[in-house]
Amino acid sequence: MIGPLTTVTLIAMMVSLMITVVNKFAVDQNVIREIKKQIKKYQKEMKANRNNIDKMKEIQPKMMELSMKQMKMSFKPMLYYFLPLILVFSWLKKTMTGVVVLPLAFWPGHLGWLGSYIILSILFSTVFRKLLKVQ
Repeated sequence: MIGPLTTVTLIAMMVSLMITVVNKFAVDQNVIREIKKQIKKYQKEMKANRNNIDKMKEIQPKMMELSMKQMKMSFKPMLYYFLPLILVFSWLKKTMTGVVVLPLAFWPGHLGWLGSYIILSILFSTVFRKLLKVQ
């Protein structure tokens, strides 16, 4: 029998890996990379022209258009993993509610399944995104 921390850790790892792999193959990584590069360029331009309102008004719509394009691209993979996520979270809520997953001395109370899952999934997502070179 495995403990609650191991259970939440394994689930966070599997879900993070699934989401990262789906994102890698459902979204054109080269396009995302290029969009991020252009947004960064516009941000530098805006910073350099922060006193020039006309120039900022010219740059801002371009940057917003790229941000919207990036956001639309990030919604596409969600179609593939939304239902499995709902099922996993339903199961976690049903089986782990009221269970102390991570007792923390510096935190008022203890960390339950949701807090533990969030912390672990951020960690695993970061590692998997770097390993699989996902933007």
